[in-house]
Amino acid sequence: MADREGLGNLPIFDTEIRTSRELIAQEQRQEDDYQYIIRMYSALAREILDQIEDACDQMEYDGSRMFDEYMDRTMLLSMADKIYDKMNYQEKEDCPKQERKLHQMIVILIGGEIYHRRCRYRTKKNMFRS
Repeated sequence: MADREGLGNLPIFDTEIRTSRELIAQEQRQEDDYQYIIRMYSALAREILDQIEDACDQMEYDGSRMFDEYMDRTMLLSMADKIYDKMNYQEKEDCPKQERKLHQMIVILIGGEIYHRRCRYRTKKNMFRS
């Protein structure tokens, strides 16, 4: 408690005063929650996610375009194209690739995976900043 200019004893709420143990515990809870949700994905979505994780693993380094403040949409779509081409899935081909449901699902899953990795990257970066 601190006395702040005649206001009496007020609790100090400082969000920056968090131990590394608390940050690690919070990150572990978030990762556990993420893994729990992924287990509910369909078999096809998990198969696609495996391909996405492999592609993201190759891009996960300091200075990667994946961690840019404003990520490049072209990069995301080219990743989706490469993964779509790797998938051996039969889909009606009466429309352009970008309009096919599987391709759209891949783009969505890539966005989710990149978001997850960006959050993790920022958390670790902030944890070791001080």
